[in-house]
Amino acid sequence: MPIYRGDGGSGDASTDAYASQVATYAQTATTKANEAAASATAAAASATSAANEATTFNNSLGAAATTLSAGASATASYNSSTKVFTLGIPTGATGATGSTGSQGATGPQGATGAQGPQGATGATGPQGATGAAGSDGSDGSDGATGSQGATGPQGATGAAGATGATGAGVAAGGSTGQALVKTDGTDYNTQWATVLTANQTITLSGAVTGSGTTSITTTLSTIDGGTY
Repeated sequence: MPIYRGDGGSGDASTDAYASQVATYAQTATTKANEAAASATAAAASATSAANEATTFNNSLGAAATTLSAGASATASYNSSTKVFTLGIPTGATGATGSTGSQGATGPQGATGAQGPQGATGATGPQGATGAAGSDGSDGSDGATGSQGATGPQGATGAAGATGATGAGVAAGGSTGQALVKTDGTDYNTQWATVLTANQTITLSGAVTGSGTTSITTTLSTIDGGTY
């Protein structure tokens, strides 16, 4: 039977082995090699799956931010279902107020507003006292009257008289269809009186005789600014 010499070489009889044992070793080595190949294949598949999962994770990964109140601590959280990181960022403290800027130039003057209505005229004050009569220019002698002297300078304007009391206003009272009418020539002497209005009924009293058609025509003028 052929034999295999071990590592000791041709002169080392203690390392000899039979061919059948060598075949067993070879078969074991082949089995181990196949197992190693299968493990390598599984590892490659696992690596590919892990790479695909990492790519999917990176493509779906998101981030969001929320604003927290000033002075709060920053926060960070992760939602594995949505694959979103949420960061809580506190609001910064309010800065100090800056100095007041210089005053701007004055703008152009606006247009003049419309003139207001004229106020009511005040009552006329009492007449001032009449001044003393001047000299007649005569020299008081029995001779002829002398020539008229030069006109003297104008005297100073007298003080204005006191303002008179406010006149009476519109009299109180009256009813629908009435108007104020003068009772005489004195200022402010008025009274309420009924005036003619449109479609007024005129009642005739006393005996009315005759036959045929009688018509009454009434012409009304403008009264207190209204036309009737």
